[in-house]
Amino acid sequence: MVHSNDLSLPPLALLPAVMAAARNGSFSAAASEMGVTHSVISRHVAQVEQWLGYDLFERYGRGVRPTPDGQRFLRETQAAIDLLSQGAQPWRQRRGPDVIKISLLPSYARIWFLKLVPEIELDLNVRLELEITERLADFDGGQTDIAIRCGKGQWPGTKSSLLFADDLVPLILPKLLDGRDPHSLDANAIANLPLLNDSDATGWRHWLAEHGVKYRPKPSDRRFEDYSVGLSAADAGLGVILARLPFARTAIGNHDLIMLPFAPVRSPLATFLVQPAYDQRPAVRAVAERLITAAKACG
Repeated sequence: MVHSNDLSLPPLALLPAVMAAARNGSFSAAASEMGVTHSVISRHVAQVEQWLGYDLFERYGRGVRPTPDGQRFLRETQAAIDLLSQGAQPWRQRRGPDVIKISLLPSYARIWFLKLVPEIELDLNVRLELEITERLADFDGGQTDIAIRCGKGQWPGTKSSLLFADDLVPLILPKLLDGRDPHSLDANAIANLPLLNDSDATGWRHWLAEHGVKYRPKPSDRRFEDYSVGLSAADAGLGVILARLPFARTAIGNHDLIMLPFAPVRSPLATFLVQPAYDQRPAVRAVAERLITAAKACG
């Protein structure tokens, strides 16, 4: 069939009947699903076939099955419907609070984030759905709206906003000093103590290098994937941990740890709020701005 406009759309209002017929394998079942008569389904399918210029279905007995051309059309039409639905979903006006999906590490949740949730939800009329995980955030298909991660702020396909530029200061339980004056310790003395690593040795390697000491792993050193667990381990006297200021300042006050008298060393890593590169709906942007403001207030 020749069309006056090759870029014209198919009769969109008729497509639900076509898709229902394909799902159910009969016009009668499609009519029952949609609450219309058999003749309405038949007429709508015929009009779409007329527009296309080929048959969508083979008729047999009381049923129908897609033709090869029909299979291709139905497959591509369903893909287009799914894409349109996914693209439109974030912008729909919601009757209740907008759900914002936030992915963050357990330590961020315990030390900083959870206490912000009630006020943000109340002020912005949103519900924050938290994914507490060590895994990388998945922004595809709306799985995550915002992620809070530690790194260098360079993740492909994302944009990052700085939350905390971590400054590193060693923390220790006083009993590990064995009566020594904290001011008497130099970086070499610290390096000989059991060192508690946050995920990996990046922090200690950098801190010691800034004081002219090479980091050498020891059997007494320990590694913790979660920073808040590392703080608890330091509080139990298992070793020395680096405070990540200002992020961990509140947590430090809840432990018996003391800061050793060294000037803070800026970490090569920082804490970032991470979002997909594409534009997000207003509620997500509002939550992101609120978190950035809250982080600045901790500085």
